[in-house]
Amino acid sequence: MQRKVFCGLIAILLLALILPASLHASVVGRFTLITGQVDVLKGGKVPGIPAKVQDGVETGDVIRTKARSKAQLSMVDASVITLAPESRLAIADYQYNPAKEERRAVVRLFRGLMNTVVNRIIKTEEPDFIVETHTATVGVRGTNFYTLVGPSFTATYLTHGTLGVSTNLPTLPALLLLHSMQFTQIPLGKQPFLAQTLTPEMLAMLERLMDTGVSGSGFGYGSPAPGTAGQYQYPFTLPGSPDQKLLQQTIPPVLQPQQQTLPQVHTAPVTPSQPLIP
Repeated sequence: MQRKVFCGLIAILLLALILPASLHASVVGRFTLITGQVDVLKGGKVPGIPAKVQDGVETGDVIRTKARSKAQLSMVDASVITLAPESRLAIADYQYNPAKEERRAVVRLFRGLMNTVVNRIIKTEEPDFIVETHTATVGVRGTNFYTLVGPSFTATYLTHGTLGVSTNLPTLPALLLLHSMQFTQIPLGKQPFLAQTLTPEMLAMLERLMDTGVSGSGFGYGSPAPGTAGQYQYPFTLPGSPDQKLLQQTIPPVLQPQQQTLPQVHTAPVTPSQPLIP
């Protein structure tokens, strides 16, 4: 009798240890394309594990594409994320319940260039798919857009749909709404610039950068983003960025009307408080 009780206690303890791990280890997307060298930091921890097509990714994972390498993820909600060479992306949160039409997706782009296609529109009061960078928070509404991260700016290029773009600083809460074929730039510690027209030439350049990568294309981290002016400095930093409510209809002007052409931006290097993910 005592032995049965002892075995039962052991079984309960084992279940208590196993169940939390299994609940957290839920696949939220799979690699559908890999070119070159791509690895995954499981739970954000080194060493990186080489990624293969059909491998799953989970919340907390960080995907890294090396030089001349590219990766595409198909997520559980039918969204598609494509990373250009030399990019870093963290899956910060990803929850999807199709039966209840609920989604909570937060991804963080540390560096490089990403194309995001959010195919499924869920009717909620607040954006349920969010892209965060070191300077910006982007709330998505069923859309196709590019996010480019430089050392002291984020540039967002929208081909179709609607985006709410905000600085990630709570002291600058203004929101800029982007519509199809518009783009904006969010410098470090500043509000988004007014929306500009995304030209076919700029879109073609972005498509090329998705294959070549930013540093291998003549547009490096010491150069301005496509369609913008100014020089940007290294090092590359990504402070933690809080989630923000992005549903607003209007914002006060972030530039005077005569300043709608993006001005030159000079930003001093920022020293990170802790080492970044390699």
